[in-house]
Amino acid sequence: MQVSCFGGNGESDTGDYWRLETEEIGKTWRQDQRIRLRHVDTGGYLHSHDKKYARIAGGQQEVCGIREKRADNVWLATEGVYLPITESK
Repeated sequence: MQVSCFGGNGESDTGDYWRLETEEIGKTWRQDQRIRLRHVDTGGYLHSHDKKYARIAGGQQEVCGIREKRADNVWLATEGVYLPITESK
């Protein structure tokens, strides 16, 4: 399944919408928590595999959408800016 994002600032469509699904109960996405990204329009999960481009985009991996929950469509943030968790009142 092919999914894509469209446009830029002020240009968009519903194909840009992804739902973050955590594997654990709770509303907070934690740094060490595995997640899935599900495309709202198609229901497909963002997916990757071990194959890498050799010529077109050397060393880059292709991503696509698939309908099934599989081990290779689980993601983990390893870099970024992490904010402290604050308890809601």
